[in-house]
Amino acid sequence: MTVATNVLVGVATLSFRHPVGGTWVGVGYTEDGVTFEYSADTADIETEEETFPIARVITKETLTVTCNMAESSLNNIDKAIAGSVLAGNTITIGGGRIKEMSIRIVGRNPAGFARTIEIPLATATGTVGMAYRKGAKTVVPVSFQALRGVGPVCTITDSTV
Repeated sequence: MTVATNVLVGVATLSFRHPVGGTWVGVGYTEDGVTFEYSADTADIETEEETFPIARVITKETLTVTCNMAESSLNNIDKAIAGSVLAGNTITIGGGRIKEMSIRIVGRNPAGFARTIEIPLATATGTVGMAYRKGAKTVVPVSFQALRGVGPVCTITDSTV
């Protein structure tokens, strides 16, 4: 059965916690929202006697959160660049040091209450670039990928109030 009220419309907020266990800090405004992507690579278990696979197993899982941060604060830039270090008002790059952090997305569920996606352990990945153009905002692109830590890799929770 189709239910129109189950169609989600609207934005979500993205926050990170660095170091892990620290205080949640929101990234502020974004361009084009926040994207949550999960993928699984699988392998079919086949036998000589069957034409269809008799089972399927997951061989690799990837969970990625991406967004374009419209607020180009040093804190946001630091979290987007995997190998950066923020000290005071200066970011240095090139030490080969990766930052582990927690990621949280909060949007709305079909009932209109909070839906929280929490990834306890993740790192920034991918390419970060910033363009400065006349008459255009500078956005900071970021991708975070989940890591296996203690407990679940990700939880998605719908509030009922």
